Amino acid sequence: MAIPFDLDTEVLALVRQKLIELPTYPGVALRLQRELSNPDWSLATLATLVQADQGLSTYVLRAANSAFYPRATPVTTLGQAISRIGAKGLANIALAGTLGLKGEAPGSLATLRKEAWRASLISSVLCQELAPGRKLDPGEAFLAGLLHGFGETLAYGCFESILLRFPETQPQSPETWQAHGRRHQAELGVAIASEWRLPAFVVEAVQHADGDVSGCEFPELIRLVALSDAVARLVIDGPSVEPAGLQRLPLGEPEQRALLELIPRIPEFLQSFDASASPAPAPAGRPSLVTPVKSQLGAAARAVDFGLTVGKKGAPGVAYQAIEWSPLGLRFQGPQALPERHLVNLDFGPFSVLASVVSCGPSDRGWVLEVKPFAMDRKLSGQWNELGRPAGVEAPAR
Repeated sequence: MAIPFDLDTEVLALVRQKLIELPTYPGVALRLQRELSNPDWSLATLATLVQADQGLSTYVLRAANSAFYPRATPVTTLGQAISRIGAKGLANIALAGTLGLKGEAPGSLATLRKEAWRASLISSVLCQELAPGRKLDPGEAFLAGLLHGFGETLAYGCFESILLRFPETQPQSPETWQAHGRRHQAELGVAIASEWRLPAFVVEAVQHADGDVSGCEFPELIRLVALSDAVARLVIDGPSVEPAGLQRLPLGEPEQRALLELIPRIPEFLQSFDASASPAPAPAGRPSLVTPVKSQLGAAARAVDFGLTVGKKGAPGVAYQAIEWSPLGLRFQGPQALPERHLVNLDFGPFSVLASVVSCGPSDRGWVLEVKPFAMDRKLSGQWNELGRPAGVEAPAR
């Protein structure tokens, strides 16, 4: 059944009446920017500002200890973390942390909101990586990449508030909701850019989410954001990003090499902004309005039987039993449910990978979950494929 009302008309009415619930520009980010505009800023002052915000302190320490930042030893203090991340990177994390609260919010469209938010965050770090080689400011590129697609994340919150008046609405496929969300991405992105009084380059990046640079004042930045979006989709869609996939995009060889090195480090950075492992419920009386995702294991799926532990990277995991494997994902069963689109660490003993939860449902043995690994490098891809190799069958010669 189609959505029983004109969703576009309802959203436009909210925009015109300025009834969109926008996140407040984070005060700590503003204070950090003011401090950094002072040529005599100090690391101690930055640490004091961050320490006053418990959530930001957590994000900063997690991010600094993720594989995203090269490191020799773990950092244990905010001063060490800020030194590793850098002052400009710190301001970006403050913004990303605030937007992440919206991206992680519960609701009947929570899974789509989380995926849209994750795509924005991936795009931002890709923009930051590629910016210097294109003579663009990395901090500005990060901000443009983060915010240009955030309108889609906001769209799902708008839809949820509208749906409260239409309780007869039936669940729709992810593709149906995403088509609506992306159609309103630009106008809602402009709403937050105007509310926050963001610079012109961000407004333009939001307005030209389709990559069209006609009449743009910042065409190179718009092209970079569009390119980063295409790479982000490769990261999200597949268990790994292969050189052939990048070669089809307008990337130079040095950029391709840089991305192949960066992409495997992205999942840990994303997990720095993930909520706790407990499921985020939909509002009372409003179950998910997204139809369940069908298995994505594909025709190459095969039955397996081995143990693994699942949880947050660096924390004790919960024991599960694998029951079906394919190159694209893994199905396993065990005692705890996990929210869809949640990032989890799969520990197989000799190696571990980060994966996104595709589906979770009850069974006679607890819960059955399907997960999809992503951003694996060549070594991890080889180890992953060994999981599905039948006993006694040797790996092909390389």
